[in-house]
Amino acid sequence: MGWKGALIEGPLAIASRLAAPWGPLAATPREILVIRPNDLGDLHTTTPAFAALRRRFPSSRIVAAVGSWGSAVLTGNPNVDEVVELDAPWNNKFVADQSWRAIARFLWKSEQVRSLRRRGGFDVGIDVLGSHVGALLMMRLGVRYRIGVRGYRGGWSACQRYIRFSDRVHVARAALNQVALLGATELPDAIPQLFLSESERRDAERMWGERRHGTARLIVGSGGGLAGKCWPTDQMAGALASLTRTLRRGESPAVDVLLVGGAADRDPGRRIVELTGGAVRSVCGETSLRSTFALCAGADAVLTNASMLSHTAAAFRKPTVVVLGGMHQDQEAYDRLWGYPAPYRSVGPASAAERERGWPGVESVAGAVLSCLR
Repeated sequence: MGWKGALIEGPLAIASRLAAPWGPLAATPREILVIRPNDLGDLHTTTPAFAALRRRFPSSRIVAAVGSWGSAVLTGNPNVDEVVELDAPWNNKFVADQSWRAIARFLWKSEQVRSLRRRGGFDVGIDVLGSHVGALLMMRLGVRYRIGVRGYRGGWSACQRYIRFSDRVHVARAALNQVALLGATELPDAIPQLFLSESERRDAERMWGERRHGTARLIVGSGGGLAGKCWPTDQMAGALASLTRTLRRGESPAVDVLLVGGAADRDPGRRIVELTGGAVRSVCGETSLRSTFALCAGADAVLTNASMLSHTAAAFRKPTVVVLGGMHQDQEAYDRLWGYPAPYRSVGPASAAERERGWPGVESVAGAVLSCLR
């Protein structure tokens, strides 16, 4: 946070005492509001915090305020009592207009905010991201005991308690540390938690199709939300072609490769299928978010860019290879914030030639995936 952001903290602190007074932490809060209207990977990393809250306050009502695009992440989660849609125009890739005018209009005129205000306030609120606008939102919603983050995007002056941002602390661990400020001592692993129904798992099995003896399943995410996260399509296709050639047995491939992604990934998915000579399948743009989760749960390994799929894979403890490069040149820094314990691994530019190109080579990635499958 720069000096301009720091200047906002003083007026914010005054406003928080006058316009939205603090309250003590209730022994048993009636409702706890968790604010996370950010991207899908961000929401994945917040799911362990819901489990920690449930352990700490078993009789409190836990309300998750998330973007409409992310509510499927929390479907079936036993640690969340209610999911409310909050399409906030900040820190996500789903709301196009994120100007200050749009933020002000949302805070003061949005029906989503008005609906939450009609509830009469919340005993506890956690702004997981930690920002000036998140703090303003908690004040608007009448949150009496507020948890935030100092040193990232501001807002801590309007909060009774806050963690200090560190780029050496995993994002999921940081969210758990916020719950620890409420007295939680039994903290789960900092690994996403997703919950699937049996029918979702059965549907995914039908999409995968009958498994041939000795054939492994590899799910691939070639998209990444931002172009700078995405390994070039021809290189992804080259790695998959190399992999399928290596593992081919007789007339049948020893690996069943399935590409997943949203509508924006449909054309790149088709291109990869063409470049691999039809050795892989693509369902990009054809499945729901929940279906993608279930397909991942049914896979044996995962290959993905730095995207939501890496967090989904972690939730199901799948051997995972994350391709880093482009906007993520610092492999160690990325893994510190967003990586997971083994069987997760990342592959970034290693040789001088790879560093010059900004991405790892085809054979480096194919070799890493082969190790996972074996």
